[in-house]
Amino acid sequence: MAIADPPSVRSWTPGRGWRRALAVLGGLALVWLIGWCAFELIDFVSRHTSDVSTTYAGVRSLEVDGGTGDVHIDGGAAGSGVVVIEQVTEGLTTPHRNAVRGAGGTLRLSASCPIGISNYCGVSYTVTVPPGVTVTADSAGDVDARGLTTTAPLKLSSGDGDIDAIDVTAPVVTLDSGNGDVTATLDRAPTTLNASSGNGDLTLTVPNVTYAVHASSGNGSVSDPTLRIDPNSARSITASSGNGNVTIRAAGASAR
Repeated sequence: MAIADPPSVRSWTPGRGWRRALAVLGGLALVWLIGWCAFELIDFVSRHTSDVSTTYAGVRSLEVDGGTGDVHIDGGAAGSGVVVIEQVTEGLTTPHRNAVRGAGGTLRLSASCPIGISNYCGVSYTVTVPPGVTVTADSAGDVDARGLTTTAPLKLSSGDGDIDAIDVTAPVVTLDSGNGDVTATLDRAPTTLNASSGNGDLTLTVPNVTYAVHASSGNGSVSDPTLRIDPNSARSITASSGNGNVTIRAAGASAR
């Protein structure tokens, strides 16, 4: 019985048209890579940073949209103006900066850069605020307030950065980060403290009075061993994290 030979398998060889198309695509990719590297080098070489300082009188409410930069807010002297220092970083592109005065003494600060064009474009804010000014600050970077005193609500939020509220006094404090840690040290007991993070840790230190407390974490631990908790208290703390630890302390108190 004869056994037939297996059928032969012919290897495919790209034709001249295919080889020409591949060569063109390879050339275009090489040109793109060279151009991209040149752009990155020129962008890096042209990078520089400068500070721009401006003082605003008569501000009652401050709203800061920092874009991707950091926002630092410090408490200032009574009767002084709001002092804004913009740290402007430029490469091949210049950030767009806005300072808009609104009705009722509102000052709105904002900064933005073209998306995906330059790695060296941005604005970070350092703002000094006298007592009594309402403060709202939001950015993708770090946001912090230090030594701030106000009789109005304080709201700090960040998409990815850390939130710090250190030595601050405000009746209502709202602190929120998408992925960063949240740290607060309050000089006077707030009526309401709301703190949250998607993935970061929460560390809150508050005056030693009674609070109604609602604290939770999806995957981390929750600790409040020094707090005086009363569900009927007029003062409330709500603290939550998706994945981080939640720690709430009463200043100067010993663990129960």
